[in-house]
Amino acid sequence: MRVTLPRNAPLVAALGVTQIIGYGSIYYAFPILAPAVAREFQVGEPLLFGLFSIGLLLGGFAAPVLGGWLDRIGAAQVMTAGSISMALLLTLLAFSPNIYVFGGLTILIEILSFAVLYDAAFAMLAQKRPDDTRKSITRLTLIAGFASTIYWPLSGFLVDAIGWRGAHLFFAATHILCAALHFWTRALPVAVAPTSPVAASPQQPSAAPVMGKAVARRAFQLLAMGFALTGMAISAVTVHLVEILRSLTLGEAAYVAAMVMGPAQVVVRVVDATVWRNRHPLFVAILSAGAILAAVLLLLLPGPASLIAFAFAAILGAGAGLSSIVRGAVPVALFGASGLGLRLGRLAAIRSVLGAAAPFLFAWAAAAYSMTWAVCAALVVSVLGLGALLLLHWDLQRIGVVPPLRSKPVRHGMSA
Repeated sequence: MRVTLPRNAPLVAALGVTQIIGYGSIYYAFPILAPAVAREFQVGEPLLFGLFSIGLLLGGFAAPVLGGWLDRIGAAQVMTAGSISMALLLTLLAFSPNIYVFGGLTILIEILSFAVLYDAAFAMLAQKRPDDTRKSITRLTLIAGFASTIYWPLSGFLVDAIGWRGAHLFFAATHILCAALHFWTRALPVAVAPTSPVAASPQQPSAAPVMGKAVARRAFQLLAMGFALTGMAISAVTVHLVEILRSLTLGEAAYVAAMVMGPAQVVVRVVDATVWRNRHPLFVAILSAGAILAAVLLLLLPGPASLIAFAFAAILGAGAGLSSIVRGAVPVALFGASGLGLRLGRLAAIRSVLGAAAPFLFAWAAAAYSMTWAVCAALVVSVLGLGALLLLHWDLQRIGVVPPLRSKPVRHGMSA
């Protein structure tokens, strides 16, 4: 009798809903609601974004602790508690009497956001679907990629219809739904693939290669460096995306070009789920870092401004879209599912610290020198990020942990 895996669609769909709500209400809604909040409290919008950045920075320091809880307590339990906390904090935010309370709650929300967003969801997929993690992560990011598409207009409608306080109460109610979905996942059994006479590929987390402590430590350090530097470049460039495009003398067309980034993220995730589904996740991580480098380099090349702008936004979107997938898939493929929460927490800590500083440093370089100098700085960071991942691949290929970059995709087994 043929044994088949339980379908993972319900789990991925549930997490897809919670990730759309999480990213939508915690990140994408903030800049839409900020002007109304600033007017009521009679403060400048930069102050609000400064508070938001402080929360992101402190969240990076909290991530390893929360990541450890994912391993010890279980991702489903942590995400359930996280969603309940978000519902409570957003409710309190709606009744903030002054900017001090609002600011403190905003910072606390960002500190705890690790417990309900991608990293926690990736840990849950690794715990519940250890032999199908990469495929599940790709499908999850395909769904969650629509968060900005949904929440930018939704937030604008809510702030006009019921004000920013009413909008936050609405968001709090949706996190109750998230808590229910996360609680439901607790009862889902771990799905393990049946044994096969075909040898497992290096891409399978169930057959994660065994590395010595020294090799594993160096591998993690290079991975952290590659992810953090690439993330720093993405953060700097995406925050200032419209400003960069307008520097190409596109005028209002800069906004049209910027809109290409979102669809590019979705398209490249579809490609990863089909064309690259049997390639090692580290190969995809190198593609992601290479795309970021290529996008930034385009800004320094001569040519038609409109063509460069649209190509830049598309390639940047592709690189950013893949980066969300590989930050969960690569650690699973290299180190296995055990202890994944702590690893993701440590990676998030480094990424958050550099990512939080990147927009400020880019803006400082552009103001103190020029936009070209700022783009050159982003290019150097991109080169270093790609270099770290290539060095990691070279190290691991020498000892047979990963296949060569030019190797043909594996056609059997499950992808990591």
